[in-house]
Amino acid sequence: MKSIGTKYIILNSTIAFIIACILVMTLHEFGHFIDSILVNAKGVSIHHNYVNYIEEGLSQGQKIFIKATGPIISLLIGIIFHFICYKDKERGISFLLKLYFCSFGYIGFFGYLLIAPFFAVGDTGFICKALGFPIALTIGIAIIGALILFLIMKSLMQYFVELGSRKIIENNESRKKFITSLILIPVFIGIIITTFLNFTNNKCYKFNCTNV
Repeated sequence: MKSIGTKYIILNSTIAFIIACILVMTLHEFGHFIDSILVNAKGVSIHHNYVNYIEEGLSQGQKIFIKATGPIISLLIGIIFHFICYKDKERGISFLLKLYFCSFGYIGFFGYLLIAPFFAVGDTGFICKALGFPIALTIGIAIIGALILFLIMKSLMQYFVELGSRKIIENNESRKKFITSLILIPVFIGIIITTFLNFTNNKCYKFNCTNV
């Protein structure tokens, strides 16, 4: 990637961003889906970005079990791909894809901690409410989650920087241009595309569906 032109860096990074985002999100939701089946929930269906099931008849513990699995799977993805990136000596497009997998894995866990005080129906928000956490504790968890996520993403930046040549990185102007092409523009484009897909893709896979 060090010798690839700017437009190809933007294109490759955007594609890697979208692929990693969709796959990590899908694995996150499959965690909820599998657990819903394991606890014999009724009307289970998996969509591209959420799982639907009937909560009636489920214990509080079963509901927490279902909600917790998605973020835990995301965290495992983050840790696994962080280790892979740490061990990988090659710096190319495949490394960039692994790096995005790592990033989205961590975001899928610590990002959910961050929004817990604001979305009680979300995974971590529901768990905090179900466990009877006072709002101050939930906010504290969110702040800790945000801090940890910031530190992790800051540490991952060194891997993004390593995708550029020494000549690019040592020059302040070329380094800014490289980071813009590698991260800022692809992230902006990727967010727009994945958001559009979230609103337009209504495909789901059903298991004993009675409520959809």
